[in-house]
Amino acid sequence: MLGNYLKMAWRVLVRQKVFSAINIFGLAIGMISCLLIVQYISFELSFDDMHQNGANIYRVKQQTIKEGNIIENSPKTFAAVGPAIKSELPEVLQMARISKLEGQVSIASSKSSLVFNEKRLYLVDASFLKMFSFPLIEGTTAALDAPNTVVISQAMATKYFNGQQPIGKTLQVQQQISGTNITATVTGICKNVSVNSHLQFDMLLSAPNNAGDWVYPDFYTYLQLTPGTNQQIFEAKLNGFIHKIAGNSANNASFTLGKTDLSKVNLALQPLRDIHLYSGFGQDISTPGNGKMVWYLGLVAALILIIAYVNYINLSTAKVVERAREVGVRKVLGSQKSQLITQFLFESALVSFFSVILSIVAVILVMPLFSNLCGEQMQFTLYKDPVLLPGFLLIVFAGIILSAIYPALVLANYKPVHVLKGKFASSASGLMLRKSLTVFQFAATIIVMIGTLVVYRQVNFMKRSTNGMDMKQTLVVLAPQVVRANDDDARSYALNDSAFRTEVMRSPRVQSATASSAIPGQDIDYVMSYINSSGGAKGNGVRLPTLEIGSTFVKQFKVKMLAGSSFKFDPMARRQPMILNEAAVTSLGFKSPQDAIGKIINTKNGRGRVFENEIVGVMKNFHQTSLKDAFTPIVFREIDPSSITHYEIKINTADMHAAILQVEQAYKRTFANAAFDYFFLDEYFNQQYKTEQHFGQVFGLFSGFAVLVACLGLFGLTIITINQRIKEIGVRKVLGASVADILTLITKDLVMLVALASTIGLPVAYWVCNGWLQSYHFRIEINAWLLALPVLTVLVIALATISFQSVRAALANPVKSLRTE
Repeated sequence: MLGNYLKMAWRVLVRQKVFSAINIFGLAIGMISCLLIVQYISFELSFDDMHQNGANIYRVKQQTIKEGNIIENSPKTFAAVGPAIKSELPEVLQMARISKLEGQVSIASSKSSLVFNEKRLYLVDASFLKMFSFPLIEGTTAALDAPNTVVISQAMATKYFNGQQPIGKTLQVQQQISGTNITATVTGICKNVSVNSHLQFDMLLSAPNNAGDWVYPDFYTYLQLTPGTNQQIFEAKLNGFIHKIAGNSANNASFTLGKTDLSKVNLALQPLRDIHLYSGFGQDISTPGNGKMVWYLGLVAALILIIAYVNYINLSTAKVVERAREVGVRKVLGSQKSQLITQFLFESALVSFFSVILSIVAVILVMPLFSNLCGEQMQFTLYKDPVLLPGFLLIVFAGIILSAIYPALVLANYKPVHVLKGKFASSASGLMLRKSLTVFQFAATIIVMIGTLVVYRQVNFMKRSTNGMDMKQTLVVLAPQVVRANDDDARSYALNDSAFRTEVMRSPRVQSATASSAIPGQDIDYVMSYINSSGGAKGNGVRLPTLEIGSTFVKQFKVKMLAGSSFKFDPMARRQPMILNEAAVTSLGFKSPQDAIGKIINTKNGRGRVFENEIVGVMKNFHQTSLKDAFTPIVFREIDPSSITHYEIKINTADMHAAILQVEQAYKRTFANAAFDYFFLDEYFNQQYKTEQHFGQVFGLFSGFAVLVACLGLFGLTIITINQRIKEIGVRKVLGASVADILTLITKDLVMLVALASTIGLPVAYWVCNGWLQSYHFRIEINAWLLALPVLTVLVIALATISFQSVRAALANPVKSLRTE
């Protein structure tokens, strides 16, 4: 019996080749979209799930509260926070702190000239390897228990010790800014860190075993809590604990040196598996994802799959008229309702089966291309997922039932005598359903297209907007990280720094050169507390990022000065000159840029010494980080050679290769034992928009899929509609109707349906897109043309889709049309 159902279903598919192809390919495209997006969502949700204790690991967030509002929300804490919590709160099983470094690494006690600038170095507590489940190839979880030890990745083992045994060898790690100068013994090799980990490192250096201080919040602190610990209750304990410390701080010298009033500090927990998608911090340990974007793509996947099944249902109900007599004959010959429903289910199942096979093969083939489009290293792993695979099969099964049940029930409930007389063809119920489904299909397509356009426009707006400074043709060279441990080293480096810049400027291909302690596109790690001693926020310390810049920085980057002037070197000056940007002027309580000029700002270093600074200029705001964030309030100070991290060199790009070569030669002659690394500043700055750019590309791809699926369905529906109205068209032509009249007759309903779909889709699209844009401080406006363009595009594509068949029907010989039975 089942074989007969399958045989009949196969015959129907073969007999209706065009509609079978439209249904199979339409459903396959919907399934491909769904599988790809679900694979992407699965990858994003899989971050940090490799850790055995991951469900009980949290990162400590530090918040600064002012007048009941959170004014600073940071993933970094004071070095002393972790040990203090571990010693006081019994719920904490383990604690690990991480300090992220970028430094120069070389093989110690070796004549080898191998020197590299490494960006993925972590200074960690010994408990790090015990808390997190990073697999070791050699060594044990106690590899970092001893001081001056290092665990390296497989890639670093090959890079530094190719073909040799790394264990027992020594590496020297230096970074001038932090004063890091460690000669560490290799005690372990770990596997290269998986791409779906928010902790990305190549080397783990053992941190000094000390309690830390309360001066600068520079550490990422992770806690492993006992299973079953209530997060909210524990957070309340944390804040009670920190405020208790604040109350005792007056009697403890280590607290009086701090830069933050601990009474205004709150601590909160962030679950390990939420860090990648739901952070949104500046100065995060790695580039985070965007949970909102991920779920928007999930919505797109659902819409495309629904559009595909709507197509199938639409075509199935439209074909009901053609199959009405077939069903009538079957019922006359004794077929039961259940048998007719089963037959339609088998037909739907066969179409879905071919669609599933086609979609799986296509996804496996295109997964590498899709991974590149997303900017992620993904593989097709859904078949291993115990939740997503059954979920996909359940969706397919539901689609089979829903897409078959309506036409089957409609035909099965009609009386054979009515069906055989053709009365079914005049029913309005099927027409109303098809129109409703078509409206939904167009509305969903319009929503997806508007979303794509908004994402594209926002990304372009951020990339093309001037960030307030001229970054074009700027070559950035990483300064040597060699530690200047004493005055002689500092003087020697200052001479080399001057010699390098002088030699670089001799090149006709170099226009200007300057130096800084950070570059645009980077979070400024150096944050100090400033006190306005002359009014405004008098007496209140304000923590502000501090950027040290060369004297030609303002001129080279063409930053506009709103008041005062740039630095003028005066070795006899009692007060250190400083420049503020507009945001810093507001933060310090000044009424205007002019009001700030000449005012005195006090700072206190980690030893409690107070310094006076005089404001000599106010700079117009520029974007230190991306346009997602508000303008960063920045204090600018004249750079000391010991603080240089980057050289910014404006070159003539007419002969870029020769210019870079000359800069490299000057660098190597001046800094013989340093690695030469460079990049272009504008490209580096735009990397901040990589997530949005990939999201826009993916959104655009699936927007195209949505339009394609809708067009396939519309094409099939047009064929059916014309076939059903073929005699009417013939009669109208005999009575004198022109081709334009026939075309208008067929297309006017489509225009009405698109108009109705726009009425539904536009408000939904505006609401969704406006919600997404709210996460960007600087954003585009959703104007009328941004909404109208997708609607017009859908209308034009829809008209083009049906025009071929419509014109063909209008040009057909009416005699043949009227002879059609």
